Amino acid sequence: MTMNISKIQTGLNFHNTQNNSGKSKKREFIDIIADNVKNPRDVQDCVAVPRGIFKAYIYLMAGSGLLSIANFLPANWKGVKTSLNVLGAALGIVSAVYFAKPFAVKGLSPTVEKEKNE
Repeated sequence: MTMNISKIQTGLNFHNTQNNSGKSKKREFIDIIADNVKNPRDVQDCVAVPRGIFKAYIYLMAGSGLLSIANFLPANWKGVKTSLNVLGAALGIVSAVYFAKPFAVKGLSPTVEKEKNE
C-alpha cells in the first residue's frame, strides 16, 4: 500500500482547475508566459486584469519597441526601417483594438466576477 502525499497550497488559486466541457482549452501566448514565471505567486497575487487588456499592453510595448529600434537604425537601411515602422504601427493598431473591444462589443463576459471572490 502506498501513501499519496499532496503538496500544501498556501496561496489562493483563482484558476479554474476543472474542465467542464471535456475539450482541452486552446492555449494562448499569455499561458506560456504564465507557465514560465519563476515565482507563480507573481501571476496569482495581482490585481485582476482582463486578458484583452493584458494583451493590449503586450502589443503596445512590442510595437513601441519596434518603432524605437527602427528609429536608431542607420538611414541607409531604408527597407528594414520601413518594415519595422510598419510592423510597430500594426502592433499599435492591434493594441488599440484589444483596448477598445470590451467597450465596443456588448455582452462580453467579465474575467473576474465579484460575487465568486467574496
